[in-house]
Amino acid sequence: MNQIEPIDGNGFGHLTVLLHEAAASLNLVPGSIAIDCTLGGGGHTRLLLNAVGKNGKVFAFDRDSMAIDHAQKTFAAEVASGQLLLVHKPFSEMADHVRKAGLAAAISGVLADLGVSSPQLDIGERGFSFLKDGPLDMRMDPSRPGTAADLVNTAEEAELARIFHDFGEEPMARHFAKMICRQRAAEPFTTTLQLASYLEKHSPYGSKSRKHPATKIFQAIRIAVNEELDELNRFLAGAVPLLAPKGRLSVITFHSLEDRAVKHFFAEASGKTKRQELSRRVVLTESEMDKMVNAQGRVVASAEAEPSAEEIEINPRARSARLRVFERA
Repeated sequence: MNQIEPIDGNGFGHLTVLLHEAAASLNLVPGSIAIDCTLGGGGHTRLLLNAVGKNGKVFAFDRDSMAIDHAQKTFAAEVASGQLLLVHKPFSEMADHVRKAGLAAAISGVLADLGVSSPQLDIGERGFSFLKDGPLDMRMDPSRPGTAADLVNTAEEAELARIFHDFGEEPMARHFAKMICRQRAAEPFTTTLQLASYLEKHSPYGSKSRKHPATKIFQAIRIAVNEELDELNRFLAGAVPLLAPKGRLSVITFHSLEDRAVKHFFAEASGKTKRQELSRRVVLTESEMDKMVNAQGRVVASAEAEPSAEEIEINPRARSARLRVFERA
């Protein structure tokens, strides 16, 4: 069952998805080193700390300073003892940080819980939600330039349409891009509800649609502002070489774009994609084919998981979550 992390003065309360399943998938033992690439509210971090024990070590990364500040208070004892090292960086920079620490090929487990945290969605001032009013921001790291408002009000119509189509998988991408450009010429978009209500007013879907017409558009803008898919690809490429033999990389995704990227990367890293290409061209024994594809490890299908009906009832946001696991050879 999931747990809700405590809420501090900043209102940081988060419901961790696939809490125990993700932590257990890493097969950590006392004394090992683990990495939580997406600290968030610290739910997974706490279980990783328990798994590695007092003689182990956990690195926790997050580009959101609110998450780091929250963890400094919540895990004060673990930080003071050196068991937990908090790193205010995006997980795409994880590999460089760990290599500089002299720990390449020494990590037993790496965990990433993708997407946005509950506080980012629930705190209107962060500008992620189309249900709460706030500045049109959406930056996971508020110290970086380039807000959602900057994108919506300055990008060319064709670029907005591409973003809505590629990152939101929105069938009416061109329509919404055209409407936005028409409106911003008269009045720039500055708040979440201003944009959401405009999208709803000019939606071609009608009132019977189960999803709010801003759902896919807001997802697309958020992914573009935070360069989420580029960050994910850089993270995946850097994570596998950090793993010790039999070390595991576990990733929780929340939408098809993330899941597709992780699935394809794991397939390539395990040699499955190249194996299929080879099998169409030549006849080889299994051992010969293994050498040719040079697989880095294997997909651990038995560790894959989706939220239970009970978890979805408690936390509807968990509905689309999917856990995938890769093990280094």
